[in-house]
Amino acid sequence: MPLYRYRAYNEKGNEVSGVLEAPSSSQLRKILLSKNQYPFEIEEVTEEKKRFSLNIRFGKAVKGDELALLLYEIGLLLERNVHITNILDILSKQSGNPELKNALLKARTLIQEGKSIADAFKEGGIFPDFLIEMIRAGETSGALDKIFLSASDFIQKQSEFKKNLTSSLIYPSIVIAAGFVAMVIIMTVVVPTITKIYQQFGKELPASTKAVIAFSNFFQILLKSLPFIVIGLIVAKVKFIKKEHIDRWRLKIPFFNKVYIYSVFSSWAKTLSLLLKGGLTLDMALHIANRSLDNEIFYKKLEETVDEIKKGKKLSTSLKDKGIFPENIIQLVILGEETGQLDEMMDLISDIYRRQTDRLISIFLSYLEPMTIIVLAVMIGFFVFATLMPIMTLSVK
Repeated sequence: MPLYRYRAYNEKGNEVSGVLEAPSSSQLRKILLSKNQYPFEIEEVTEEKKRFSLNIRFGKAVKGDELALLLYEIGLLLERNVHITNILDILSKQSGNPELKNALLKARTLIQEGKSIADAFKEGGIFPDFLIEMIRAGETSGALDKIFLSASDFIQKQSEFKKNLTSSLIYPSIVIAAGFVAMVIIMTVVVPTITKIYQQFGKELPASTKAVIAFSNFFQILLKSLPFIVIGLIVAKVKFIKKEHIDRWRLKIPFFNKVYIYSVFSSWAKTLSLLLKGGLTLDMALHIANRSLDNEIFYKKLEETVDEIKKGKKLSTSLKDKGIFPENIIQLVILGEETGQLDEMMDLISDIYRRQTDRLISIFLSYLEPMTIIVLAVMIGFFVFATLMPIMTLSVK
């Protein structure tokens, strides 16, 4: 059955949302009405949206560190033999996030009605797919506490990585923004004002001043056209540019493509390691890990690997045929297969890619800050000098 993401009002007038399976949107509407929930938005979740739901949820419904803390608390209470329904009841009362609170209460109710923990969490609509499958495996193995603690650690590291990257870019972003504002003021206020002064003298202007005036005129036209350019780009993206085109473009940008690839594969390998440790079969773990990939090209290639593994092919052989990973990574996968420690090797691969990502970002930032200041200083200095030089010449004469 298809999945639908919905938003509705409950009997108290509060907005609730979630994801549910239903034969059709009209059937889902009937289900919600029977629970005294009045839907005002129902949207089918396509396969692409399912695969990228982890990022969407972190951004809108539940933040990464918030989810990590929740999973840690569940794991900790499970270790102390507290029943899962009691845990969900306790944590829902502590939660300040309405969507998270509703999801926990809904999961508690479904578990009390006899549903499995995995299915109950799935119907909550805010938990990532890899966590649902890990919980399902943990229910079979009886190691649910370890599953929640491992997932918490993974999500926390992912969240910290994003925060560190964001904080590292704050200073260069401020410098670039300040420089851009200065450029706008110079091009739209200073240069036009001084140009009027020059026109009164009727003297021949230096080439540098003419270039600045021409650039100022072009810049003003560009600013006026900016809303139409933005609208045009949005329309082009929606109607003509597919996600696969954007992903292919990302893989061709010098330097940044490495940062992007290393980051994607670090996350993928860690998710795969986590699922294998949770007790999932290799083909199922691969399929779920692939759905977390935010790249259509890699997703298609690695999904072919799932089918090949089902037919008896080794993971190392399949990955080598795809030509995605370097030889040293393939050797680690082979070693993992031979020793029966593929989960540990995927963990190591994730760590290798994460370190490479951090190294490249550090190199980029170490060059970005001074280069940004130098480029802005040179550009603004040139514009100011070229603009004021004729006035200085006139005053000397």
